[in-house]
Amino acid sequence: MLTAFAVDWADQEDGPPIPLAAASVYLRVRRHGSAYAIGEDTLSVGFRTTVLDDPAEVPHLLGLVDRALTRARRHAAILAGHRLDRDLEDMIELSPTPLRGALGVAEAWEDRTTKGRGLALMVDTADETSSAGAALELPLTPPRADLPQWPICSTTWARAVLARALAIGLAAAVHAGRYTWEGTFHIGTAIHRAAWDVLAHDEAEPGPTPAPDPSGRPDVAAHA
Repeated sequence: MLTAFAVDWADQEDGPPIPLAAASVYLRVRRHGSAYAIGEDTLSVGFRTTVLDDPAEVPHLLGLVDRALTRARRHAAILAGHRLDRDLEDMIELSPTPLRGALGVAEAWEDRTTKGRGLALMVDTADETSSAGAALELPLTPPRADLPQWPICSTTWARAVLARALAIGLAAAVHAGRYTWEGTFHIGTAIHRAAWDVLAHDEAEPGPTPAPDPSGRPDVAAHA
C-alpha cells in the first residue's frame, strides 16, 4: 500500500496558520517487482478527507492525521508527501498534545535515504520525483488561503485537498517504479469515480480562495 498525505492551510491575521482540510490517499502497490499498468477508469483509490467545521476542531483534525501517519509509517510500503516536513512542523507546533505519529515521521523524513527495518519508504515529491518521468499539471503546493468565513464550503475544500493528495501519490508511485500508464492521467476523472457519492460538487456553493478549483480536471502525464 502507498499512502499519500496532503494538508491545506489558511493564514490567520492574529495567530499561526491553521489546517482547514486534510486528505490521505491509499493506493495498492507491489512491494517488489514490476509496475502496475493503471488507468483513470480502473484505478482503485481509497481515501479519507477531513474538513474543519469550526476552528475549535483543529486538535481533532490534527489527531486524525497523526493516527494515519502512525499507521502509514509502520504498515505502508510507501509514505508520500509534498514538503511534508513543513506540514509536520506546523502540526507539531500547533497541537496542544504530543503528536507521536507526526514526530516519528518527521524524524524519519530527515534521512529518507535510509529506510528503517519494517518502516515505509518515504518519498518527498518536491525533491525525489523531478526525474521520475511524471509531469504534474496540478500544483502540488497550493497557495495558503486567508481564513474564510465560517461555515466553509466543505465539499469544495475536500475535493481540492483530495486531488492534491492523489497527485502526490501518483507521482510517488511513478518515482518508485510501482505505476505506469499511457498518455495523460486525468485526476478529476479518478476522483469523480472514487468519490462521486460522498463529494458531489454543488455549483451553487462558493469555493475557497485562492485554493485550487476542484471542479477542474488536473492532469498527470507519465512517461512509461
